[in-house]
Amino acid sequence: MTHTSKLLALLTVVLVLPSDACNDPLRVSIPTIVPPGPLGDSAALGTLRAGAIGNFSIAYSGDHPDGSGGTGEGVIMYGGLLADEWIDSETFPTRIEVDARTIQVTNSDVDLWYRLLHQARNAAEKTAAQYARFLPNDAGHAEMLSLAGYTYLFFAETYCSGVPVSHLDAVTGKIAYGVPLTTRQLLDTAIARFDEALGVAAAVSNATLRQTMTNLANVGKARALVDSGDFATAATTVSTVPTSFAYLSEHSEISTYENNGVFNGNTFDRRYSVADREGGNGFPFRSVIDPRTPVRRRTAGSRNGFDGLTPQFNTFRFGDRKSPIPLATGVEARLIEAEAALQADTANPAAAFFTALNDPRSNAASRSYFNPSPFSRTDTLTNPIPTLPNLTAADDAAAGGAVNLLFNERARWLWLTAHRLGDLRRLIRQYGRAANTVFPTGPYFKSNPSAYGVDVNSPVPITEQNNPNFTACLNRLP
Repeated sequence: MTHTSKLLALLTVVLVLPSDACNDPLRVSIPTIVPPGPLGDSAALGTLRAGAIGNFSIAYSGDHPDGSGGTGEGVIMYGGLLADEWIDSETFPTRIEVDARTIQVTNSDVDLWYRLLHQARNAAEKTAAQYARFLPNDAGHAEMLSLAGYTYLFFAETYCSGVPVSHLDAVTGKIAYGVPLTTRQLLDTAIARFDEALGVAAAVSNATLRQTMTNLANVGKARALVDSGDFATAATTVSTVPTSFAYLSEHSEISTYENNGVFNGNTFDRRYSVADREGGNGFPFRSVIDPRTPVRRRTAGSRNGFDGLTPQFNTFRFGDRKSPIPLATGVEARLIEAEAALQADTANPAAAFFTALNDPRSNAASRSYFNPSPFSRTDTLTNPIPTLPNLTAADDAAAGGAVNLLFNERARWLWLTAHRLGDLRRLIRQYGRAANTVFPTGPYFKSNPSAYGVDVNSPVPITEQNNPNFTACLNRLP
């Protein structure tokens, strides 16, 4: 059995207009907007779910970067830009600030990304509340709770401590302003959402959907537990998740909104280029060849990015605008188990550490969703993820220790799925690494600024100061 679930593409509402409407410029229909009235009963749950999934997809991967005709970037893009997965290959000073780790609270792109993530959170929670009212034991209810949990995870892993969570009162229309939440409080809220999802999933009548929603919630919960430092509970949480499991964010070419924003931002718009050993400390995504991180230099035109100067390297993991993107996988479950096994002795990893790491390397089913589409007919990748050789103590030594080996494997398997920034922060917070040995540092490759800053997360943007409960980040610690 294949344990794979797909986020459905955003549904489009099509209205049939009277024949004379097509010729009357004063009679305009907006077919993608549903009036509030029809959303208040159980018949609207499918529409609400589709809208929440669409909002989540934008917050996760985006559709096009700001300035390229889309809604904006998702956390995969800007989180990877602040980390070492991407380098800036265009001209916007707002994105250069993120890449150079010198982010200002007035950064308009950070403000856009922040609002898109809150929109996704709000849509998922509001839709979950409607499911609780009308169909409490439906798989969609569990799904919405898990997606809400992921938004809290992304806030905790991407932003500073002190993110407020506000809510709009459905009856009065007034904003209930939230107070700043610490990173730990955000993670605890994420765990609470995943626990709710698990409770709902247990009552789902369809066995396949019940297992899928349980796996989704367990992987998300375990990720939050790892961020919290509770490795043993995290490993127990994912122990029943099969390595073959994958929950995918589905994309299409039907509309821009449904496009794979990672492909667009990188290959099509050329505003992000795949990094390599960025700042001297970054990971060798390009220079060490690995089938899990396929990269090629752009061949058309100047071969450079939007700025005309930065060499453009494109990912082949997501090879077109309709490629799906994994959100939660059984591979991540095995990586979590490996990290838990490592905690007893990082210098002398137990056999369980290697067993967990090697499971996805030899499990063909776990690699079934690593199937990038070709750029052209002449660039077809017939077997993108072959069986990989087992890791041994020799690989541990070559990597400079088991912690390095673990995070090397995480960098490859979880590439471009919004994990890397959280992992770099954890290397500082949980493993005692100095920030300047983890994040890109030293001279910056563009002239302004000329050197990397010290940011390890994004600040809450200045527009949040409209919230009377908020002044600034509680801290900018990892």
